[in-house]
Amino acid sequence: MERRGRLARLGAWRLAAGVVTAAIGCGCADPREQIGKTWYIDGAGNWGFGVFESETGLRNAGYTGVVDNYRWSLTFNPALDQTLRFVAQGAGHRLGAIITDYLERNPEAEANLIALSAGTGVGMWAIEQVRPPHKVNHYVMLGSSLSSRYDVSRALKNMKGSIFVYYSASDPVLSGPVRTLGTIDGTFDESAGLAGLRGRGAGGRVVNIGWAPRYERYGWVGGHTDCTTLEMMQHVIARHVVTPEMLREARETRLAKRPSSPRKTDDRFSSQETPVPSQQDNTRRAGPAAQTTQATRVSRTTTRPTAARRRPPPPPARRPDWLRDREQTSTTQPEARHAP
Repeated sequence: MERRGRLARLGAWRLAAGVVTAAIGCGCADPREQIGKTWYIDGAGNWGFGVFESETGLRNAGYTGVVDNYRWSLTFNPALDQTLRFVAQGAGHRLGAIITDYLERNPEAEANLIALSAGTGVGMWAIEQVRPPHKVNHYVMLGSSLSSRYDVSRALKNMKGSIFVYYSASDPVLSGPVRTLGTIDGTFDESAGLAGLRGRGAGGRVVNIGWAPRYERYGWVGGHTDCTTLEMMQHVIARHVVTPEMLREARETRLAKRPSSPRKTDDRFSSQETPVPSQQDNTRRAGPAAQTTQATRVSRTTTRPTAARRRPPPPPARRPDWLRDREQTSTTQPEARHAP
């Protein structure tokens, strides 16, 4: 009997594991994956810069897909990750296979990448490994330690969108240690995070966005990791991954979840007419002046409108800054502003 009980429990565990595996395999684990997915790739060492900010910022901006943090460091040491380049290259190849599998299971979804520092090399190699006919949507590079002369033509063949490079000429990490250790792709050229991507294939689909004083309001003052603040993710970076359809869906969801309270009737008003005093009550009052006052009061009471208090309409939702600027600033033109 005891052996039968153990066999029954073992069979139940195997059945549960099979159900979980089947759910993950069919993409049913998270229904948001059918909408879209954005991978955030941290820099060397995977110290967590921008991990929380990317997910929270995109969600606040209206992104309804999945935001996944892809960890690739084996050493958790920035200097080793920057020099042992095979680690980053191998991680990029693995991520490329993951993205391909995701797009095969969700052909209508969009895949985006956001990467920081050495992680931009991982993202670039991942895009190059995506198998056709699948394509990545947009790629956002922050403080990239990839060479500014890197050939992006192979990656652009596997993309339907653009590459957005946020760079700052005053980045202390790229202008200091990276110059000594070399770029993540093994050169000693100027990093893309200092001057943008200027290599082969960097045409109209590569948008170089230099640091400008207007970004200080979002916390980016031209440093290396301060471009990953929550405000930057929500008001600047989100414009590249949040679609108008996502904004509309998010607004409809908020309105549907808003509790509806029944309208309250003002105690000062009544749905019934005020009874008119009888003639006998009027005659009890002394003098014609009192009768005139009573008649006037009755007239005002009987003609008073009956209505319920109306709730004021809700204030319009605040549009994200990047959505207001979309009509004014074209993302297809590079910004040539550098740090002073």
